[in-house]
Amino acid sequence: MVSSVRNRLLALGALWGLLLAIFPAVLAFDRFAISPFLISAFVCAGVSGAIGMLLAGRRAAATPAGRGLLPAVRIGVLHGLVSAALAAVTIWLALTVTISGFSVGSPSEILTLFSRPAIFIEGAIAAIAVFVYTAAVATVLSPVVGAAIRRIARPEPAARRTAPEPR
Repeated sequence: MVSSVRNRLLALGALWGLLLAIFPAVLAFDRFAISPFLISAFVCAGVSGAIGMLLAGRRAAATPAGRGLLPAVRIGVLHGLVSAALAAVTIWLALTVTISGFSVGSPSEILTLFSRPAIFIEGAIAAIAVFVYTAAVATVLSPVVGAAIRRIARPEPAARRTAPEPR
């Protein structure tokens, strides 16, 4: 894959992940305030979207060119499921560490995780919600996202983009 295509896919994926994360973050908090967890959640969302977009772009570049809605939907759903799985796992870990009370000033608090296993369950409930939300939105928008990924990953040859010569 050409580096310019890879960079476009990574940038678009990070932007997509951030856009998906901003909407529920604004709705979830009464007073939208920046916190370390919120920043890490946005970073996790951006990275998840970028990795999902890169993997879907590689799949789009490797598959034969096809017209129609179905190839775009497949690529869009692949991107959504990969992004949703990565976002859920990273949010689960970040929330579990946040609930445990871990801080750089007192690294021994990480041992609290093992003395209170309910922390993992609380983080898992939020991770399931993140997965369902991300997968649902990505599935609904998969034709648009898949078409964009296919267009970036499989640019049309220069001969097809030029207008035909008049006879």
